Amino acid sequence: MMKKMIVMIVFLLLVSGSVAAANVILEFKIQYFSPVDEEFKDIYGGGLMYGGEVSIGVWKGLELWFGGSYFSREGELTFTKEKTELRIIPMGGGLRYRWQGRTLSPYTAVGLNHYQFKETNSIGEVDIAEFGFMAAIGSYVKVTGGLLIDLFANYSFCELSLEDFGFNIGGFGAGIGIAYEF
Repeated sequence: MMKKMIVMIVFLLLVSGSVAAANVILEFKIQYFSPVDEEFKDIYGGGLMYGGEVSIGVWKGLELWFGGSYFSREGELTFTKEKTELRIIPMGGGLRYRWQGRTLSPYTAVGLNHYQFKETNSIGEVDIAEFGFMAAIGSYVKVTGGLLIDLFANYSFCELSLEDFGFNIGGFGAGIGIAYEF
């Protein structure tokens, strides 16, 4: 998985042209994630999701971004009340349009994520992966020099299908990031 991430970052750097001519942003993010699927929410609820992102300016406010996140929770099975553990790792990329301002730089973004889903409990283990979509709005706030604060909200959708049922592991998120623009 790490090799894929490195290959995508190198690819993004190459496609964006000269790194010296493009703006590059490195960011660490934390957000509160709230799943939309009711059964999923009943078992695990929401919680903090951590992640990172790199974006590269390609043309007049248009940026390519690549990022990954990590969400982990413990819950109880609905009927037996036994412990169950969950891990979701979305990794992906997409396009973002950013309006440059002196202090505020609002943006909208869309992308495609690859979701790695792993659930472990007394019944067994489910370890599957699927592609899904995401959209975000937010704004960078310039602190000083290249230091930025990112305030954002997003929505993700990823439908997973098991033997006899399907569910959405996506949801709403809102958070803050600390970034540096080169």
